[in-house]
Amino acid sequence: MKIKDYIMLVTASLLLGWLLVSFHNPHQRDPLAIGEIAIPQIDTPTVVNVKDKTALYIGDSHTANHNVGWQVQLSKAVGFKMINASVGGKTTYWMLETGHLKINDDIDYCFVYGGANDMYSNHITPQEAVDNIKAIARICKGRGIKCIVLTGFDAFKCTRTGNGRYPFRYKQFQELLLTDYMDGAIVIDTRVVDRRDCWDNLCHMAPSGHKKIAEKIIKDLALQRI
Repeated sequence: MKIKDYIMLVTASLLLGWLLVSFHNPHQRDPLAIGEIAIPQIDTPTVVNVKDKTALYIGDSHTANHNVGWQVQLSKAVGFKMINASVGGKTTYWMLETGHLKINDDIDYCFVYGGANDMYSNHITPQEAVDNIKAIARICKGRGIKCIVLTGFDAFKCTRTGNGRYPFRYKQFQELLLTDYMDGAIVIDTRVVDRRDCWDNLCHMAPSGHKKIAEKIIKDLALQRI
């Protein structure tokens, strides 16, 4: 058989096969067609507009910087009306009491950043602290309020204290936050701060650390900037 005849036979066979497939599947694309490149579809998160929504912040000293704190930077960036109920030195037991007092139907978002003082002490267990935050989440859930819980920083990386148990207890607390059922709350892993972002040995943050926390929240919640 001549090469020309062989090529014609192969081509005819390919076309016949395509015709048979097309007969059974009329939507089959022409395999010889050009320009039909499949473009993969990438799901993009829906951006959430929270402008003029009211956000309540419950925390300790890590949320009590009223000038450049993460809560201030976050609220300015996305347009939250801010209510800051945070007080330095407080534990999650106090935060739960504050939740009972401050959470009401005028609140849209409730941010909870606690646990550092609980874990620095020896009389509050990681599970007790998590249970207190869960109780705040249940209050929010009952009123249709979005509860957002922050894990805090990496104590091994960021702190330099004489309390050797503190980093281990704080890590255990954070892992419970990330793995337990949190009664509808969204837990954001904010271990994005490093030692350079800390002003002292307990990692009270510099503006750079607060900014990292705010940016992580905006990213994870897909909040729209104003």
